[in-house]
Amino acid sequence: MTSHKVKATVVVAAWCAEDMLARSVRSALAQETRSLEVIVVDDASTDGTASIARGLMREDPRVRVLSLERNGGPAAARNAAIEAARGDWLVILDSDDQMRPDRLSRMIAFAERVGADCVYDDLQPVDPEGRALGPSHLAGLNIEAPQRWSLERFLSGCGARPGQAAFGYLKPVLRRSFLRRHGLRYDPGLRNGEDFHLIAELLAIGGILWFLPGPGYLYTLRPGSVSRRLDPGHARALSRADTAFRRRHAETLGREARRLMRIRRRNLSDLAAAESAVLAIQARKPFRAMVTLLLRPSAVIRLVRQLRDGRARRKTA
Repeated sequence: MTSHKVKATVVVAAWCAEDMLARSVRSALAQETRSLEVIVVDDASTDGTASIARGLMREDPRVRVLSLERNGGPAAARNAAIEAARGDWLVILDSDDQMRPDRLSRMIAFAERVGADCVYDDLQPVDPEGRALGPSHLAGLNIEAPQRWSLERFLSGCGARPGQAAFGYLKPVLRRSFLRRHGLRYDPGLRNGEDFHLIAELLAIGGILWFLPGPGYLYTLRPGSVSRRLDPGHARALSRADTAFRRRHAETLGREARRLMRIRRRNLSDLAAAESAVLAIQARKPFRAMVTLLLRPSAVIRLVRQLRDGRARRKTA
């Protein structure tokens, strides 16, 4: 990488991603944006991820590789990349996903024109071969023009409601100077949903978020994906982080934001209980599942939905 100004740093946190990492990184290198770097963080993988990352670095000097000695999860890996980044913009790309070639040029030009600190676009679910799976993630919202999202608008799309097209799945492009100025980083205590807390914090401290219609991010759905199922422990960690967020901004959160956070807390509790019941059923411990649901009756609807969706996935597999 030469010493000239770097426009964007693509951050790829990778753990046991040997089968799809190269495709992901090459989609970043194929961007139309001039002067970018790709930082791959090997999160103590036990497969060939590190070797593949180093091979990509030898192929293209724009690729840099960081290796963590202990597995810390995506938040810790992304934080390591943020510390090492040189680009004006930070681009989050999961190690099994891809980007369309014009995504960054389009998003960064727009963000700089409107003065955004963060910009989202829509995502297109695809199978491991890159074939589209149905409509884009937010197609049902029929957003046809760019929108500036307030904290309340963001929270309304992150309520952990069954069937909701959650905004937390979207992958941000972030102004690095804003994160540096405010010391903003991912919460390393979260193994799931860490993007929600970074963006909520950005908005709570005055950051500007815009949504740009059009799916430039290709989101891979495959069996066993972490984001498809939420570990009950991870759900409880999210609830604790939510509580800390509310306390940290107790004096500035408006009534609507507090209401939306209460809804999110209730839904996360239902989700954690339902997932615990599913695990108990799978372990052939029906009494444990029954006790879990008796303690959290509102989780029954969530459980029924998850069992139904699970049967539907098995039929289509």
